[in-house]
Amino acid sequence: MRNLTEEEGLKGLGAYWIIIEKLALLPEPRAQLEYLRPFCSSKKISFAYLTKIILEYQLFKLEEDGYFSAEELNPVKKREKKAAENDGKSTDSKPKNDEKQQKTSGNDAENQPENAAKSLENNKSAKQTPDSFKENIKDIITSSAKEKETAADHDVNFPIVRHGSLTVCDGSGRPQPALQPVCPWQELVDELAERTPWLEAVCMQSDYGTLLMRHIKEAVECFKQHIKIYDKWHDLLTQSDARRYFVNYTKTGQTSQALRTTLLALDAKQQSAAPPDPHRYEQLVNGRRTYLGCPIPDDAPPRPDATAFWNETTHSWCSPNATPKRPKRHT
Repeated sequence: MRNLTEEEGLKGLGAYWIIIEKLALLPEPRAQLEYLRPFCSSKKISFAYLTKIILEYQLFKLEEDGYFSAEELNPVKKREKKAAENDGKSTDSKPKNDEKQQKTSGNDAENQPENAAKSLENNKSAKQTPDSFKENIKDIITSSAKEKETAADHDVNFPIVRHGSLTVCDGSGRPQPALQPVCPWQELVDELAERTPWLEAVCMQSDYGTLLMRHIKEAVECFKQHIKIYDKWHDLLTQSDARRYFVNYTKTGQTSQALRTTLLALDAKQQSAAPPDPHRYEQLVNGRRTYLGCPIPDDAPPRPDATAFWNETTHSWCSPNATPKRPKRHT
């Protein structure tokens, strides 16, 4: 409990007692992890966080059949040790107790009729105990069912899974198809790079739409690093969670600015590495090559620079910036 409080604070302590409270609603204080899921929406705490408290702090005992139960905070060995110490003390005080018993024997004889009457009443209450215990069990089961109905009201479409019987029911108790296992958060994030109408809408809503679309794979990798740094992967359980978080990541001021700077640097690096366009000094007008409004023959090579002009006589480009060729010397 000390480790739990130091690591998680009061939030972890409250989560622990929420789990204990829900286990106490059951006839037997043991359950599977999925039993806690319907209560998460009403308590405004994530199912992943409750699972963390159960698995990481040795406060719960995991059984082979998939069930868990609470470890006892005061183990039996400590109680036996205290009981042994108490027995030692009782042996020392035995002579004194004998004297007291002799003094009180007379009083006990006087009070014997009253004690007999009380014992009869205790016997009657003992007979009533099984019946009252059954009534208490009924109350616990009824209250548990009411809590499940309340949780279902918050999320009607949320199914309740019972792994023991392999049946899945919705909030109204109707059978539903079995749930699929939760995908790793990395797979959910990787699916964001697929070209879908949702991705096109996200790019249009951002301030750098075409830039984001060109480098969507690199943007997703940056998003992964952001999730790891801020430890947000616990909250990504479905594709909707990953999409919602990615939209905020691309629109929030600080993260959006950092992502845009990274993508612009990638864009500039790709452009500098790409070979230059050989026709960069020409203009294409109605499908025809031109320069400064003059047409260029179809078989002409690309214009070499911005000052070159086409010589119809030599059928070649002439440029004042071109270095004259030196005549070859004959030896």
